[in-house]
Amino acid sequence: MTQSLETLPPEEGPGEEPDETPAGRPGPARAAKRWPLVVLRTLVCALTLLMLIQPVLAGQFVTGDTDLLDLHALNATFISAVSWILVAAAVTLWRPGGGPVWPIGVTLLVAGLVEAQSGFGYSRNLAVHIPLGVALVAGTTALGYWVFAYRPGRPRNAS
Repeated sequence: MTQSLETLPPEEGPGEEPDETPAGRPGPARAAKRWPLVVLRTLVCALTLLMLIQPVLAGQFVTGDTDLLDLHALNATFISAVSWILVAAAVTLWRPGGGPVWPIGVTLLVAGLVEAQSGFGYSRNLAVHIPLGVALVAGTTALGYWVFAYRPGRPRNAS
């Protein structure tokens, strides 16, 4: 005998917990929150853009436009601020967004490396400052790839 659609239990997606009814029975599943992912995507785009501007400003400084060193330092301040806001966005993707927890660690690593990068720049330690800058641009770009490839609620391939 088959059950009608009204009597079938609700389906739950990954990262979703059922709402509890007063009797303690599972109620309808909550939809995954989309806004944390939109915020994270926006911030990753902003951070990537700011990171890509940095070598352009540095290159113009090296070619003789010394005024651009001040813009390079100002842009570094914006990068630092956005990287820490990105950590908060990764936390909201996890809770209440229902997403994975690992982006919190990655964004903390990026924010910490951004702070180290600024320190190496202000101390004129270019032997570390330049390669670390290249690594940060690459890492932020990879994070950008993941954040746009991530689809909440879809199961991963079992490959």
